[in-house]
Amino acid sequence: MSKYDRVITDKYGNQATVDVYDVLKAFEVTCPALQHLTKKSLCAGIRGHKTLAVDLQDIHDSSIRAIQLNNRERK
Repeated sequence: MSKYDRVITDKYGNQATVDVYDVLKAFEVTCPALQHLTKKSLCAGIRGHKTLAVDLQDIHDSSIRAIQLNNRERK
């Protein structure tokens, strides 16, 4: 099991092991900056090598980058 794997239970009690990449695919998140932001948000402060404050700054930076990328696509 990787550090991104989680056991989830649906409303019927069925369990499945998923990772953040399964979630990104299920929600069709295709923007790389949003993918990074989501991964950081789901694991903020719990991965062991960065503090919550550092992860929150990374999330903020990824948000700005996502805005830049999406504004570029609209032009």
